[in-house]
This record gives sequence, C-alpha cells and structure tokens, in this order.
Amino acid sequence: MSQLDLTNGELRRMLEVAHNAMNVASNQQMHELLLSLRELVPCENIIAFLGETGTQGTLKSVAKLVNVNYPIEWLGAYLENGYATVDPVLLTHFRQFKPQLWSETYRETVSPPQRAFIEHAYSHGLHEGVTLGQHSKAGTIGSLFSFAGEDMGKHPRHRAVLAHLTPYLHVALMRTAFSPPDSRSLLSARESEVMQWMIEGKTNWETSRILGISERTVKFHVQNILAKLQSSTRGQAIAHALEQRLFGGSLSSLETLLASVCSRSGSFPSPESLQPTLRQLAEVL
Repeated sequence: MSQLDLTNGELRRMLEVAHNAMNVASNQQMHELLLSLRELVPCENIIAFLGETGTQGTLKSVAKLVNVNYPIEWLGAYLENGYATVDPVLLTHFRQFKPQLWSETYRETVSPPQRAFIEHAYSHGLHEGVTLGQHSKAGTIGSLFSFAGEDMGKHPRHRAVLAHLTPYLHVALMRTAFSPPDSRSLLSARESEVMQWMIEGKTNWETSRILGISERTVKFHVQNILAKLQSSTRGQAIAHALEQRLFGGSLSSLETLLASVCSRSGSFPSPESLQPTLRQLAEVL
C-alpha cells in the first residue's frame, strides 16, 4: 500500500469505499459509490456492467448496466456500430479480467476496424482510461468497470487503487442484480435455498451438509432447477436466474459472496487478503 503514494486522507477514503460497497443495495447507491471514486482517481466518465460470458471468454449478453456519466451519444454509436465485436479493451477484458490501461491495449491494436473504433472514441473525448473487473466463481458472470479520464495513465497508483477496490465493487454490483423474491417465482422454497448455495459455489455435498438433507435430494432439486430455468448446466442456471430476476438473495447471504463468488486467483487481491491491510490502515489512521 505504501507504494501507492497515498495520503492519510486517501487511505481513509479507500476504507470508506470498501465499507460503503458492502452496504450497497440499490442502483442509486451503486451510482453514488462509483461516483465517489472520483475523489481517489482523476476519472471523468464511469460505466459498469455485469456480463454473461461464454466458454471462450466472449461476452454473450449484458445482465446489469450502471451508466454513471458516459456520453449517451457514444453509447448509442457503440451499439449502432456493433463496437462490442471490435473494442480491443472489451475483448481482452472478458478473456483475462486484468486491469487495462487503454493506451497500452491500443498500442497492440493493428486491425483497421479497431483503429476506426479508437478514432471514433477519441472524437467523443474518450482518449484514456482504466478498465478492470472480476469473474464470478460460478464462471458465467463477470463484471466490468471503466474509468475514463485524460490523466488516468499518468501514474500507476490510479490503476493500483482501483485494482485494490475491485473485489468490493464487484460484490456491490452483484448485489444490485438481485431483486426481492418474486411471488411468481418458478422455484419452490427449497429449490431457492439450493439455488442460493449454487450461486455461492457450494457443491451438492456441501449443500446437503448445510441444509441437513441427503446429497441425492440436493441433486434432485438441482435437476428441477435446471429444468425450470431451461438450463443445461449449473452455470447457465445461475446466469438465467440473475438475468430473469427469478432469485432474490438475502443481504446476509450476499455478504458471503466476498469469499465465495468474487474471490479468485490472479492479479486482483481477494477480499480476505485485503481486509487485514485495511484493518491495519484503520488502526494507524
């Protein structure tokens, strides 16, 4: 953390962001959380979304979108021109889920369609930025956060600060994708319980121990869930439940997504590894 050259005030702000992220329960709160990051990094435009990913790291669909202040004209042009198929940052992100500085990714771009995309983005004032996110443990849902700003590439601290906070942002965005239980839900009460533990990455055996039922019974419920959600795999069922808002998780269970859904190996620190550091900072400050 000392390598980030942060002031005591900035360290306190990081603690506040991490804390506030764990209390996000609405789109407005997610919007405000993302907007508050402008106090830490020199970003001008922010957008975030959850996407369902394919087996080859492709983006299949957008399950949740939070546009803080990206230009509407640019988003319209992005969709109209099908830029999701050529955007080098987007294509790289869902394959690797590593922090990207746009200018670094752009330097490796050589195809004419991608160069045309970059020039069009420039015309809307989107020259530089940082994009990062995280893959859920379920393997079918991933988050993307883009922070655009002319000065985002001037110091490595900007990317590092966002990387440290990404696990918290990911969980907050995941939480906003959940709505209260629908009385018309296709799933029974027991199936909803099993679905909750599926989302949190539990195996059939682990779920059977938690719920106090046999593993065979859990398998039976899982088969019913797959059939009702017209899914061939557990991952597809989770993605469909999130997208169709058929499943409403409780806040207490969603808190555990820090450890079960969002933790993964790679360049991002896990929430568990970041917590001791944040606690130490809180003690010092």
